[in-house]
Amino acid sequence: MRFVARGEWGAVAARGSTPLQPQRVRMFVLHHTTGSYRGPSTVRAIQKFHQGPERGWADIGYNFLVGPDGVVYEGRGWAFQGAHAAGRNAESVGVAFIGDGSRRPPAAAEAAIVWLFGEAERRFGSLRRVGHRDVGSTACPGDALYRWWVSAGALPAAPSQRPPDALREPDAGGGGAEAGVGEVYSQGVSGLRGGVPDLRQGWRRHMGRMGWLRRR
Repeated sequence: MRFVARGEWGAVAARGSTPLQPQRVRMFVLHHTTGSYRGPSTVRAIQKFHQGPERGWADIGYNFLVGPDGVVYEGRGWAFQGAHAAGRNAESVGVAFIGDGSRRPPAAAEAAIVWLFGEAERRFGSLRRVGHRDVGSTACPGDALYRWWVSAGALPAAPSQRPPDALREPDAGGGGAEAGVGEVYSQGVSGLRGGVPDLRQGWRRHMGRMGWLRRR
């Protein structure tokens, strides 16, 4: 899994921001954008639309976006309220799948969404998994994506299931899996305080909850 920070995808500066208060966050809202995906240029186009006259928002509306290839793009990040669910932005994190949710996303995108949900719970505590339609009058995030997201299948349930390479528990020798997870933190995720957190312990708790830890 690859994380693309705002500066890397070419974000323009936000015209304003409102801090997200961790104690108020209780939902993880999934969206879809529809339309095609052409990498960072698509994310720039979404930001331009959100900041333009059609929406007039201060910044791109989502906290994060996920491409069909599993690449995660930083939107407003963990530290700031999004503009994705009217009346619920102060109590939620908003993540958008870049594509049409009427069809189930590729496995790489699903894995990235699950990773973001796990990281959100690490930061904010237990969260409700909801779709945009649960908090607004809309068909978003599409029927297929919504059915997957609110089902038990959205999170691995069986201990025998293996996580994607980027999410796998590092080997004792410090192999490539650890580097894949660390990449997320090496590129300046917003909202971090006091340096890089103890990522390994956080991931062990998260993978234990999901049944991903190997028995020794």
